[in-house]
Amino acid sequence: MELKDYDKLRKKINVKDFEGSNKALDKWLFGFSFVGNIGSIFFSYFLLYPALLKAISINLVSGFWGTTLAFIFTLVFLTIFEIIKRYLFRNFSSDYVKSNKKITGVVFGWFSVSIAIVLLSFYLSLVGSKNLASTSTIKNDIAVTQVDVQKDSLSIQYERKKQTYVYDNQSLRDINVELRKTLAETPLGWVSARRDYQSSIDKNTNIIASNQAEVNKIDEQLKQRVNELKTGLNSTMANNATEDTKSIILFVIIAIFSELIIICGVYFREWYEYNLFVINQQKYEKLYLKKDRYRALISFVYNEGKVAVGDKVISGMELKKIVADKATIQNSNKFIDEFLSDMDKVGVFNTVGKRRFIGVTYQDALAIIENFDSTLRILENMK
Repeated sequence: MELKDYDKLRKKINVKDFEGSNKALDKWLFGFSFVGNIGSIFFSYFLLYPALLKAISINLVSGFWGTTLAFIFTLVFLTIFEIIKRYLFRNFSSDYVKSNKKITGVVFGWFSVSIAIVLLSFYLSLVGSKNLASTSTIKNDIAVTQVDVQKDSLSIQYERKKQTYVYDNQSLRDINVELRKTLAETPLGWVSARRDYQSSIDKNTNIIASNQAEVNKIDEQLKQRVNELKTGLNSTMANNATEDTKSIILFVIIAIFSELIIICGVYFREWYEYNLFVINQQKYEKLYLKKDRYRALISFVYNEGKVAVGDKVISGMELKKIVADKATIQNSNKFIDEFLSDMDKVGVFNTVGKRRFIGVTYQDALAIIENFDSTLRILENMK
């Protein structure tokens, strides 16, 4: 292994502590939790908006303003709902983590309220996602309309096919009526004439029967085509129902995932930050304690701002005596020596001979103390 390879491996292994292993996960989970909130609002919209639109249109105003009011109210309500949900679950997560995952009275209270609003959010998202995915009713209405149009077109088409036969039969029936009337008026002795009349009637009757057979055939063809359209419509409606089921399952999974990513993101952020605080508390808390004590000493030395730049600083011996009498700091003399030395280094005090003088204003001194933690951390980490 070359040195540069070892250097890369060393950097990789050294960041595998608690913070290095979880920082990126915390960042992405917490960020995606807001995407989950947006998803929850999106799915819930399809449940709440139609109900509000209906109520507003009936009781207040319809048309454009009704639609606008319903949209605004829906969006505002769902946004507030999601914000409250995040805060409630965050409070539960924080107390639950701090109590070492024990269900205390306070934790149970936060849990009860947060689980109630989370379940309500689940309900809104799931029903909304179901409404969003349920498109079969609209698709079926369109399919039925299309089939009705096709049926009407076929009826006209096949009616035209029958028209010639129907008209021919009507004409032949009229002719037969006249022939029968003539036959009845023809004397019985005119056998040949009566035979010709009857032969014509029989011939027309056969043609009528043949034409009617063709009409029946055309009607049967029309019936078959209509049945095919009905079969296709039933198949389309069945496919629409199947697609609805698939879409509903898909959207329900997405809605559930949106809720889970919110819960995981909020809870993981509280768990990560608390454990990070516990891990680093011993390392950094003494630095903040030192800074707080430095701030108190600055306030005392400056007499809360009454001492100006160039004035003498209280002597170290006197300051040590006052701190020993008034405060409960262990090794107070050593602490005062460190304080005076640090203030000299950062320019708060100026030393001339054996005397110290105020080097900066009271507010500047407090600002220096406020930003003094970086230097302190470096020095402390070297111990």
